[in-house]
Amino acid sequence: MRVEKGDRVRFLNEVGGGTVTRTEGNLVFVEDEDGFEVPAPIFEVVIVEKANQITSDNIKESPVKEQVVTRNEKVSEPEAYHEEMEEKGHDDFNPRFYLGFIKAGKDQSELEQYLINDSNYYCSYLISELREDGYMYALHQGIVEPNTKTPVDQVVVQDLDVSWDIQLILFRKGKPYPAIKPVSTSVSIKARKFYKENSFTNNDFFYQPAVLISIIKNELEQKMELLTEKETKAIIKEKEGNSEPRPAKVKRKSTPELLEIDLHIHELIDAVTGLSNGEILQIQMDKFHTIMAENIKNKGRKIVFIHGVGNGTLKTEIRKQLDRKYKGLYYQDASFREYGYGATMVIL
Repeated sequence: MRVEKGDRVRFLNEVGGGTVTRTEGNLVFVEDEDGFEVPAPIFEVVIVEKANQITSDNIKESPVKEQVVTRNEKVSEPEAYHEEMEEKGHDDFNPRFYLGFIKAGKDQSELEQYLINDSNYYCSYLISELREDGYMYALHQGIVEPNTKTPVDQVVVQDLDVSWDIQLILFRKGKPYPAIKPVSTSVSIKARKFYKENSFTNNDFFYQPAVLISIIKNELEQKMELLTEKETKAIIKEKEGNSEPRPAKVKRKSTPELLEIDLHIHELIDAVTGLSNGEILQIQMDKFHTIMAENIKNKGRKIVFIHGVGNGTLKTEIRKQLDRKYKGLYYQDASFREYGYGATMVIL
């Protein structure tokens, strides 16, 4: 739902809210109860009441039963397109969409649940649940605008042993786009995941650690999920065996000039049993972001991230983050003699 002048809104990550006085690009200006105008990113506010729904306190509303109105929005018209809502660098052929959970207040047993649209598409969503009587029950439905997140519920951790059916339709307004097939998937969530402190990680969507669950998966991720852990290891071993022969890697120690970080999952955690491929990738990327944050001020230092050859997913994700989050930093393939094709060197 688009934020407009006159809407009443509240802040997502701060206490308070007010009435929208104006919008400028991705910024919205909110007048609080003290009369001060507060600027905020448009994706950090949620609409409490639309301007056309606000009535004067002096007018008594008629007790007429609300009628359901069906309307057709002309999304194909050029004026429906809003360039300021799009972000450069997105792969429009592989949009990303997540379920996100953050801790709510001081009570660690409660979570705020969000839908995160990390793409340049509008996304119509439906979350439903199959119950014991054999019928589907709709839980949440709506539209998430491009590159925004929306709160959908506040949940208790112990109630999160659930399986949800999620359906998504992605589209653009007033602009052509690649043919993106509707998404229909099932997501199983285990409560025990939220009791592990390392499940909540730093991310690009919240100011605090969050648990992110990928809803839209690329073709490779879908194929990997269908494989057993044994089959996955066999495929990775086969791929590494088919790579060009190279001299055995010489283990080197990190120096003040060069830091070597091995992102192979067995170097980061003791066991991977029970973890999905998406969760393994998340652990590896958390380590990558932690190392970058610790060293970002060490200008001139080189960091070699060892990601291996494998299926290329980790390498691709690292380079995507370097292009989007760490713009201006130079990176290249690390020494072939020492690492083959399995490492990326970043120069701070």
